[in-house]
Amino acid sequence: MPYQGDPAQTHSAQTHNAQAQAQGTQPQTAARSVTVIPAVDLYLGTVTILSKLGTARFRHPEARLIARALAQAVRPTQWCEASGTLTVTVAAVGKREGQQRHFIFRQDGQA
Repeated sequence: MPYQGDPAQTHSAQTHNAQAQAQGTQPQTAARSVTVIPAVDLYLGTVTILSKLGTARFRHPEARLIARALAQAVRPTQWCEASGTLTVTVAAVGKREGQQRHFIFRQDGQA
């Protein structure tokens, strides 16, 4: 299934900032994230992320949950190296944009 660019992602970020302002909270500054296709090794419990920024490998205790989320993804997976967060958007009832699942990795290779 081809992906047609980032207009929905930009719209989603603008909507989030507008909602944050309406609620009286400060919008979060979006850290730079890149689209990736992670590889999950269920036997070792590792996640390998290949991107233009390089290759990163992490151990994660919930590797099976990450693999399940990737199988249900409805948008490209995003990796934010600054925060060590892998964001997978999965289908969700009543949510047209899907629901984001965040998996956080520490820089020392552990979850």
